[in-house]
Amino acid sequence: MRILRILSIIALIAMVAVIAGCERKVVNQPSNDNQQLTGCFACHGEEAFGGAILQAQGGWQNSVHASGDRVDYTNRDKSDCMMCHDQQGFIDKLNTGTVDTTRYEVVSAIHCFTCHAPHQNGNLQLRTEAPYALQNGVIFDHGAANLCARCHHTRTSLDVTLGTADSVTLTSRMGPHHGPQGDMLQGTLGYQFAGYTYPTASQHGAATTNGCIDCHMGNPQVMDGYKVGGHSFNMRYFDDEANTEYTLSGVCTTCHPAATSFDYNLKGVDYNNNGVVEGIQTELKGLRDTLQIWLKASGALTENANTHVFSIKSTKVPRNVAGAVYNWALFNEDRSWGVHNPQYLYHLLKSSIDYLKAHQ
Repeated sequence: MRILRILSIIALIAMVAVIAGCERKVVNQPSNDNQQLTGCFACHGEEAFGGAILQAQGGWQNSVHASGDRVDYTNRDKSDCMMCHDQQGFIDKLNTGTVDTTRYEVVSAIHCFTCHAPHQNGNLQLRTEAPYALQNGVIFDHGAANLCARCHHTRTSLDVTLGTADSVTLTSRMGPHHGPQGDMLQGTLGYQFAGYTYPTASQHGAATTNGCIDCHMGNPQVMDGYKVGGHSFNMRYFDDEANTEYTLSGVCTTCHPAATSFDYNLKGVDYNNNGVVEGIQTELKGLRDTLQIWLKASGALTENANTHVFSIKSTKVPRNVAGAVYNWALFNEDRSWGVHNPQYLYHLLKSSIDYLKAHQ
């Protein structure tokens, strides 16, 4: 025991001697590893692309894409939702034509590398601008917007949604599934009644080079901050504190010099027949409201007594009534209130009302 204590003391003395002889210096010398990162700063540096990267990031942070909304909910077995709600799902669908339907181990929001592949391609070009075939085979071909249309389109064709029988059982999920903007710009995939003539492609598609992009991204030199335009893709933003609305309605004046808002009625037509010529969005919302009343009378919609919000009723209805419900949902889900394709949406709503009036 005495020998063990002596050895412990000797070991402690040796440790103190080592520590006392240790010289500590804080150094700041360049590392060869850092020199290898110089190429990264060309894109990731503060002045890269004249600040365009920082601007894109600022806009994206205020976008629905950045929210990651539904990204976890949609990552479930046997689901193809991930092809639009998750970055890896989108890339897999683009590259292979399929997605992992047994769930991804890691999910992430739609962001820079969803649409761009700079580390693979060496540039900031989009992953693809190839024309895209919508669910009924109609080709969407509007430049850079072709990438947008890969998600912003109806999920299924009308034959799949409504079936081919004379009657249809309605459900709360009836409709185009939240993003039919590509179809509306193209003027297709609404329910069309026999004997009625419908216009097709929107002038807003024909008059732009890159469809959605030309309006929703706007001119980066004249935007009001990061919450409208650019990579936010927002067309409007209301600042509650300042009680001020910011919009990109200025992009409309290139073709419509007299327009002061999105609610601009180019033809000056009273589309909803209320005796007053209003803006196109107001007119078509009024027509939508009329359609709601007729659909409620037909038993296809129900109205909340407190909020007066209409929703689809779970019931069986004739096929044409289901088609009218589909057009009602299509108008709501497009969310432009007619701007994407005023004439096509007007005729879808009007023909739906005309049918219901004639068959009550």
